[in-house]
Amino acid sequence: MTQIGDEELFAQLRTVLDEADPMPEAVLVSARAAFALRSLDAELAELVRDSAEEERGGLIAVRGEGDARLISFETGAVAVELQVTERGLLRDLVAQISGVEVGSAEVETPTSLYPTVLEETLASVDGVPAGHLRIRVHTAQGRDLVTSWVRV
Repeated sequence: MTQIGDEELFAQLRTVLDEADPMPEAVLVSARAAFALRSLDAELAELVRDSAEEERGGLIAVRGEGDARLISFETGAVAVELQVTERGLLRDLVAQISGVEVGSAEVETPTSLYPTVLEETLASVDGVPAGHLRIRVHTAQGRDLVTSWVRV
């Protein structure tokens, strides 16, 4: 009889459990939300403007692929102006961050983190999947800021 190692045994058990009783998506979403609370002390920049919700003639404006959507967040003197460009199921993002010296920034989705390319006050990242996201800013002074979640 061949003995298997602990890691291999756990991998086999994980496969059996995933097939027999898969984790409900709602549980995964709740677990990710609870995990996000680990940074509850980060300052929240709230949504103040979204060009997708601006009305034109009583109807919400419809944008085509490639059109830029502008979203603004603020907290105190800090502002994050986010430009979102659609590319099929992907989004290209450019964020102008003002009112604070930026050390680093990243885009957070419910399942992943996307580091940005930082050039002075501009943070950019291409190819983020469509869906919910927020911007996390780490200031040069050691302060953490995070925008509210927005669907793009």
